[in-house]
Amino acid sequence: MKITAAIFASMLVLPCAAMAQERPWDASISFGYVGTTGNTDTTTYNLEALLKYDTMRWTHNAKFQALGAQENDAARAERYYLEDKSDFNLDADQYLFGKGSYTDDRFSGFEYQAAFSTGYGRYLLRNDTFNLQGFGGVGYRQNDIINAGSEGEVIFSLGENFAWEISDSSSLTQSVTSEIGDELTVTRFEIGLESNIIDRIATKITFQARNTSKVPLGNKKTDTQTSVSLVYTF
Repeated sequence: MKITAAIFASMLVLPCAAMAQERPWDASISFGYVGTTGNTDTTTYNLEALLKYDTMRWTHNAKFQALGAQENDAARAERYYLEDKSDFNLDADQYLFGKGSYTDDRFSGFEYQAAFSTGYGRYLLRNDTFNLQGFGGVGYRQNDIINAGSEGEVIFSLGENFAWEISDSSSLTQSVTSEIGDELTVTRFEIGLESNIIDRIATKITFQARNTSKVPLGNKKTDTQTSVSLVYTF
């Protein structure tokens, strides 16, 4: 855990410096909730916070996601995900990156999974309507398994991000990342459609899938989540 904390502390230094210089930044927070009472009492929520900020040579993207669900006062899901990707722009199309992620899923069989990677990325398409980038690099992941200790491994990190400004009031985003190691491979897929309602408020429909190639006994390899949320953009 000390290694993980040190990694994320170092990752936050550059973002904080960027904000101190009052560079342009964008942020949003979205929240979805479902509650039922009667024969079955259930509560489900999902939360996502996004922050993007730029300096002369750096582009930083931070993400925090949380999911919780209860049924008749018993927890059915609890997951937290933190990610930061910082790009050092070599020119208009190429960059070097550092990327870290931390996953705490109470029902996955893991205490936590933390990964950090660095490498090279490139914008394959970039205009007012479309934005497509791909990146790849090497890094390290720590897997802490419940009641089974922890293990670390070198990983190859691959990913792509796509954004489409469909109109002035709607946009689509999609991303795939895969962290490939000798012990296991973790792949995340996410796609979201956001539509503006009024001023800074929008709705967002999101589908997420996470696959872990090797999981503790009694757990499933793939988790999916479909959500409808209200989004406020700062």
